[in-house]
Amino acid sequence: ELNEVDEIIDKACPLEVIQPVHEPSDKSLVLMQAFISRHNIRSFTLISDTNYIASNAGRVARAMFEMCLKRSSAACAIKLLRIAKSIDRRIWWFQTPLRHFEGELKNHVYTALESKQIGGQGYDTFEYTISLLDLQPGEVGQLCHWSKGGKKIQNLIRMLPYVAINYLIQPVTSSVLRFHISLQPMWNWQSRWHGGAEGFWLIIEDSENNRIYHHESVLFTRRTHPEQISLDLTIPAFNPLPKQYFIRLMSDSWVGVEQLIPVSLDDIKMPKQATVHTDLIDLTPLPTSALQEPKYEQLYQKYTTFNPIQSQIFHVLYHTDAPIFVGAPTGSGKTTIAELSLLRMKRLHPKGICVYIAPLKSLARERIRDWRVKMGAQPLKWNVLELSGDTHYNQDVLSKADILVCTPEKWDLLSRGWKGSVAADTDARHGKAFVKRVRLLVIDEIHLLGEERGAVLEAIVSRTRFISQYMKEENGGPEWTRIVGLSTALANSQDLADWLGIDNSKRGLYNFRPSVRPIPMDVHIQGFAGKHYCPRMATMNKPCYSAIKQHSPIKPTLIFVASRRQTRLTALDIISYAAADDNAKIFLGCSEDFIEAATENIEDESLHHTLLFGIGIHHAGLSSNDRDTVEKLYLEGKIQ
Repeated sequence: ELNEVDEIIDKACPLEVIQPVHEPSDKSLVLMQAFISRHNIRSFTLISDTNYIASNAGRVARAMFEMCLKRSSAACAIKLLRIAKSIDRRIWWFQTPLRHFEGELKNHVYTALESKQIGGQGYDTFEYTISLLDLQPGEVGQLCHWSKGGKKIQNLIRMLPYVAINYLIQPVTSSVLRFHISLQPMWNWQSRWHGGAEGFWLIIEDSENNRIYHHESVLFTRRTHPEQISLDLTIPAFNPLPKQYFIRLMSDSWVGVEQLIPVSLDDIKMPKQATVHTDLIDLTPLPTSALQEPKYEQLYQKYTTFNPIQSQIFHVLYHTDAPIFVGAPTGSGKTTIAELSLLRMKRLHPKGICVYIAPLKSLARERIRDWRVKMGAQPLKWNVLELSGDTHYNQDVLSKADILVCTPEKWDLLSRGWKGSVAADTDARHGKAFVKRVRLLVIDEIHLLGEERGAVLEAIVSRTRFISQYMKEENGGPEWTRIVGLSTALANSQDLADWLGIDNSKRGLYNFRPSVRPIPMDVHIQGFAGKHYCPRMATMNKPCYSAIKQHSPIKPTLIFVASRRQTRLTALDIISYAAADDNAKIFLGCSEDFIEAATENIEDESLHHTLLFGIGIHHAGLSSNDRDTVEKLYLEGKIQ
């Protein structure tokens, strides 16, 4: 075989091979190149070996490509994808991509195109081929030694899957960049060449460190062609910042179809301000008797001391009127923090009104139920009203309220026209008096300021600060309305505090670390590859059931999904997995007779079915009776 192997090396191996060939790996490299170069092999044993290599090499290269993606190795991943495509198509990545249109052009045209490239054969064949569209058809024909074929060649070039890439970079923090990338398909779709879909790999890489910071599979379909695809990516940044990153778009099937966009980072100004975190001081827990008011102390009979976070900020909350921002993890007692500021306000201003802004109607209802029992009854007997899209009160009722629990849109609407107008009728001329009596504004989940409804929160805070300044100048004295913002821990808490009017020197900013939790939490993260929503959610259900059995076999469990429909599908899947383990009602914490009686009045059929197996469903589409029933059964431990 050695003579023919040496002949193959001379005629069909563009990649360097160490001679003489002794090792099986060297022989495999020679035969693989011969297969890609479409060289005719004479020896029967070499033909057999080549067929074996051809049937397996592409699959192996694809597997190694996936491994390199997982390891974020840029150079290896790119080379392996090129090799895999070349084996599948029997075209080299440095040859013209027009070779995909087999039978459409003569061999001398391909040879002419590849010999006329700038610098000879290389990695810029695709860009050079696309640039031929800038020439006249006659010039293209002359270049390819086919005077009448210039127009046909350009028509074939327009079918190459070329994508226009636009990007916008924004610094988020000192270590995070946001890439907004738009991909616009620019080719003429032909089913013969493109089928029903074209796949691409989008890779964000750093050539200096040979690292992949993000990779994603992008799919263009004939049905949506030529719609644009937009992506928002979060990319890490390091100090010192590299001079540039690269956006690479590689076709998953077309050999040589690659685009590389250098992204200069020289003009990016990274925020210098680091995240400000408040350290939790090791203090003796403050007893509830520190409220120094028997009526207030009765509200907290369930516990004798405040938790560490509440103890640390108690003085600022209860003994000052300064605006305050508290960023702390979920379950840190932020509701009690709001209550302490409310007790301070009512102690100084018995006629004052507190406005509590909840982002969702469900959260507003929960707060209403809690506070009507806690503060609407003896000994306080405060008037607590809910203001949402489902309720309506006149000004007389609102003026008698002590606490208003509102959604942002409702309070934005009510607080307009607070000052009145000379041109208005008699009732509206003096404005809305109850708005001027607001002495405390509590905004829960204020981190939603950056979401779609953030503009409403901006309007509320800006209007409240203006009213406060107006009333302060009119009546004299300290700030009229105190603003309390509650949130999870934020990266840009200082910016938010400045906007709320908080002077950090007076200790109004408390941004605790996410790890500061009164109840410790273990975090287990499991990733799921998959671009499309429904298949990805379906693959997550079995691991979710396994995680419940492993980490929380007898304790209550919450599963969050992204849609109402998915709540039903996930619940049914978990029931089927439990049934496969011969214990379908493993999550039921009561007798079957009890759960059947408790679910008699359930209106939702899916909910009624799942509750019989100890699994509840909760979303905004349920009736209030169904939601209350599910919450009651869950809190009592009847369902897990």
